[in-house]
Amino acid sequence: MATYDVLYLGGVKVATPAENGITRSVNKTWSENSGRTSAGKAVGTIKYIKKKLEITWGKLSASELKKIEDVANDKDKPFKEVKYREVDGKMQTITCYFGDSVAQIYRYQDGKAQVTGYKISAIEQ
Repeated sequence: MATYDVLYLGGVKVATPAENGITRSVNKTWSENSGRTSAGKAVGTIKYIKKKLEITWGKLSASELKKIEDVANDKDKPFKEVKYREVDGKMQTITCYFGDSVAQIYRYQDGKAQVTGYKISAIEQ
């Protein structure tokens, strides 16, 4: 089985997410005139469509986690390019900001956390 580049955050190749580790949602924002008529029919126009990636990793080394968090937690440059493999197999690039992250710490060894799970969301600008 061939291996493929899967994910770049801010131009940095990061660890491959866990199996089933990327959930992509497509989110629509409707115009102000959207809603329902008195007959219950939906009306309106879509202003834009944006993507959101929920990304989950399994076990990460301290250096792998640092690489991800250095990009995702850059308060001076909160918007980053995220390049990922789309469902059609092609690489796609979107500009995102990052939501809150969650790290599952298994234990500490030699003063460093051993992370067995990490999640973050990338929301298209």
